[in-house]
Amino acid sequence: MRILPWLYLVGSRQFGLSSPWDCHIYALRRDHGGILLIDAGSGLANSRIIANLKAEFGDPLPPVTILVTHHHPDHAAGTAPLARELNAEVCTSDLTAPILTAGQSDNPGYPEHMVYAPCLDVRTYRPGATLDLQGFTIETIPVRGHSEDSVAFLLDGEHLFSADIVFYGGLLGLINAPGSDLTAYRQDLPKLAGRNIQGFFPSHGLFTIEDGQQHIDTALIELQKGFVPRAIGQGDLIF
Repeated sequence: MRILPWLYLVGSRQFGLSSPWDCHIYALRRDHGGILLIDAGSGLANSRIIANLKAEFGDPLPPVTILVTHHHPDHAAGTAPLARELNAEVCTSDLTAPILTAGQSDNPGYPEHMVYAPCLDVRTYRPGATLDLQGFTIETIPVRGHSEDSVAFLLDGEHLFSADIVFYGGLLGLINAPGSDLTAYRQDLPKLAGRNIQGFFPSHGLFTIEDGQQHIDTALIELQKGFVPRAIGQGDLIF
């Protein structure tokens, strides 16, 4: 599913592109170079993700790098098998990497069969670093709140891949799970203020190719109030 000339959606629960347990899986490619995947999904529909990649980019595929936003299973449990099938490089922060390399099977709220396979070869970076991957220059912005290891990716200074940190409409990814913390949101979300974001691409739900900053600003305003901000999972606010 093409979004922009260089941006595609190749996995997603909301758009029916892969498993109901998958986040949005974005594929970036420019000038006939390699492919940069943002997140790997649950591992429950890798064949569909690969088929979507081949439909967009041909077979055989060019070199692939998988860039993981954080460790939650709908984003990362599929990393090892997908990387193996694509012969892909895996890149993630030094906070997420230990979970990927060790493998993890204790995932409350997820199916028992949705488990990590150890991903033994991982390229790491320290959050805040600037990465050059498959021809894309990406600023990594650590924003705790949804999880302790969540990182947003800023491309070309204007396109933000916000993971589960903040969603369309200014919803936060504050959840009832270890590592999700409102105080951390108050401390870290202001890192996304004043950036004039245009393309805004969360890992679930709607996205937009322009005026993305308004959704971040809405979340920042909510954080200034004296009540718990609007968040995914409150009432009918599910993606």
